[in-house]
Amino acid sequence: MQNYKSIKRFNFLSKDKIGRLPKTVGVYCFKNKGEILYIGKATNIRERVKQHKDILGLTENIGYIKTDSELAESLTHLAPRPDPQTPEIEALLLEAKLIKKYQPKYNVAWKDDKNYFYIGITKEEFPRIFITHQTKDKNTGYIGPFVDGKSLKETLKELRKRSPYRTCKNLPTGKAAVRPCLWYHLGQCLAPCLFADIFRAKHLEAYDVSNIQGKEATGSMVTFINGKPDKNFYRRFKIKLTDKPNDVAMLKEVLSRRFKHPEWPYPDLILIDGGKAQLNAAILAAKGYKLKAKITALAKRNNELYIQGSKRPVLLKNLPRETFNLMLRLRDEAHRFAISYHHKLRIKLLIPK
Repeated sequence: MQNYKSIKRFNFLSKDKIGRLPKTVGVYCFKNKGEILYIGKATNIRERVKQHKDILGLTENIGYIKTDSELAESLTHLAPRPDPQTPEIEALLLEAKLIKKYQPKYNVAWKDDKNYFYIGITKEEFPRIFITHQTKDKNTGYIGPFVDGKSLKETLKELRKRSPYRTCKNLPTGKAAVRPCLWYHLGQCLAPCLFADIFRAKHLEAYDVSNIQGKEATGSMVTFINGKPDKNFYRRFKIKLTDKPNDVAMLKEVLSRRFKHPEWPYPDLILIDGGKAQLNAAILAAKGYKLKAKITALAKRNNELYIQGSKRPVLLKNLPRETFNLMLRLRDEAHRFAISYHHKLRIKLLIPK
């Protein structure tokens, strides 16, 4: 991987060969008698350079660096899963690094730091990304400085379309978090207001079913308290629905039987092994019970997490690592427990009495 310390130097051309500049994304600079006058970024280097008519009159040589996909890996802290093919973002970061390194005369003409722009990334479980002039908050990391605020906004706008991220200052919780904002519906936010609320839950339950063509079907309930399995609250079910290989119906039976036991403390969060159909079955089974738990379902194929009250699933990989690991552990433990009981019943069936 290419890093900032090994970044290529500018490729320089004389000013009269401006027509040979590339029409690609990258960083450019103006130089006169060995002094770097100005550094900028552009989606089209040649056309952008032509617009600097005032500085061109002071320039002998024009330098450029075309950005490629390698530097994009440096952005992993900007958003949960940034698109690696983002040369515009690479150019943005490279511009900031080079300005800091060379201190070009016309970039640093603004002596007041308030005139510079920085990207702020809060050090939270669900980071907020924003543009600021200030860099004093110890709970926030900063990238910059940048001098072109308009260009910075446009770049982050494009990044948000490819890799949704949070911009709201405060995460709503409780009833306020039931409906995610417009950005979520536009596909440009992961609705961490939902996650921040439901994943603070201390008591988690996960469910799975296991059967072979409907035979000896079993269901499992595993319980995690404060992120750790509590086997005192594990339960297993011998499913009464027989000769019908219908996982959704079997799951509904398991949950309906579980909810009839209020002496088993109801959880804060329920995780189902499955997708939208399993989620709907669980929600239906919960009707009529005084259940405050948020119901979720995790589909195996792409690890898509379906959440009660949310129209679209979220990729588990886009959640914080701790949440990602916890959800997988819950699902896998429920699967293991269901299979172990199913195998026990199968063996018992095969052994002659």
